[in-house]
This record gives sequence, structure tokens and C-alpha cells, in this order.
Amino acid sequence: MGRICFFALVVATAGCDYTAPRLSFAVEQRILRETTLDDLPTGQATAGDAIVRVTRTGRAAGSCSGAMIGPRHVLTAEHCMMKLDATRELTSIEIVPGDVHVELGGDYLPWGRVGVREVHGCPGYMDDIEHDVAVLVLSRPVPGEVPILELSFAIPDMAGVFELGGFGTNVKPKMMPDTDWMISSTTRHLHTGPIVTANAGFLAVRIPGAPGDSGGPIVDTANGRIIGFVSRGRTDAAAKDGDRGGPLVAGPRLLTCKKTIEEALAR
Repeated sequence: MGRICFFALVVATAGCDYTAPRLSFAVEQRILRETTLDDLPTGQATAGDAIVRVTRTGRAAGSCSGAMIGPRHVLTAEHCMMKLDATRELTSIEIVPGDVHVELGGDYLPWGRVGVREVHGCPGYMDDIEHDVAVLVLSRPVPGEVPILELSFAIPDMAGVFELGGFGTNVKPKMMPDTDWMISSTTRHLHTGPIVTANAGFLAVRIPGAPGDSGGPIVDTANGRIIGFVSRGRTDAAAKDGDRGGPLVAGPRLLTCKKTIEEALAR
């Protein structure tokens, strides 16, 4: 199964002497507000804002998805917290908290951004699905109206319907309004589907995924609780071992790293 990798923000330039176009005052103020770290205005949250972007900065810039599981806690994939080498392949070195932040809002521009104070990765992670778990402790709590998702460590109902929320995309970069900037970004999406496999370590759900969906929560629609999240995925596959092929995402069972999650939530 191919990994659902993160995608980078791409800025197109016309050469070394390129000058950014002058923006309108309103657009300038919006971009300034929405790109100021720890700017969390109240009254902006919507029902889906428990699902967030997890954004890397610096040389390994890119994005994953995540879920609010506490006022200052985000559940995401540990592979999203790994540094990249010169060829943009994952290493075994975890990034520092200052190189990642969380963005709130379902639009292609966030209404709030908040820094990360601590990264708690699951011990034993070796680029495997079962331990691909991380909890981020934010530098400050999000506003009280931001929804918080509960967790389920129980065996999921094999007959249930499950929902994936994330910011993944296969779409090519697009033009940002009122600028000449090309960005590779997307709005939040939701997909539903049934479980294909669930065991003690991981689960697989027949839901389409895309680069950037890593860390996106898989929620049991019957009770609204997170049963897992995206670690790997495929958009198409040949039939194999009785599987009919087609879109599929897989991720860890939360029980595998329950101690890490609970310890991080206590921070």
C-alpha cells in the first residue's frame, strides 16, 4: 500500500527579479491575520473544525491532516513528524516542535494558526502502521467553540459506516485570488465507507485517500468517535487475496499507542 504523503506549498516566480503584485488592503490584512502564529480569533469555528491541517515549515515544507482531541491536543501520524532527506524521503529523525504548526478552518486559507509546544510520538515506531501515532501539544488552547473529537479504543463495528476527514488532494496547484501566486492547497473534505480489515494493530477502510490525508481521522458515524486515522493509502489496486481492489486507506488502532495518547493528553 502506498503511503499518503504530504504536499508542499508551491510559489511560482517569473525569474530572479520577480516582484509580487500589490494586493488590495483587505486581502493583505486577511493574509496577515491568517498567517500570524497563535492568532486564534473567537467566533470563527464551524462544526467540522475538529479536523485540522498539520503544516510543516522550512526545507521539508508540506502538510498532513489531524484531529483535535483536546483543547490543546492534536492527533496525527508520526510519519508526518519525521524529517526528510535531500531527496524528500522520510528519515528516522523527528522534527522539532518549532518546525510544525496547526491551522484551523476548512477553507484553503485558515482562520487561525497555532504553534506546537511538544511532539509525543509512539515508542517503537519503525515506519510501520501500528505505531504511526503522534500527539501534538499546542502552544495555547484553541477557542472553546472549536469541536473536540472523542477517541475509541474499542474494536470497531465491522458493519459500521466510517468517515474520513482530511485535506489531501491530487489537484494541481491553482492561482490564489488577486495574486500571481500558485498554491497547492485544498479545502477540507469528507468521505465515507466500510471497514475491510480490523485487527489488534491496524484497520483498513474502503475510502479514497490522497496526499495530505495522512493523520486525517477515521470516525465511526454511529457515535462520532475516532477509531483510527490515515497512515497509508491507495487510490487503485489490482484484486489480490480476495480483495476487490479500489480505493483504500489504512491506519493504526489507537489501542496500540494508548499510553502515549493518554500521557500526552495529561500535558
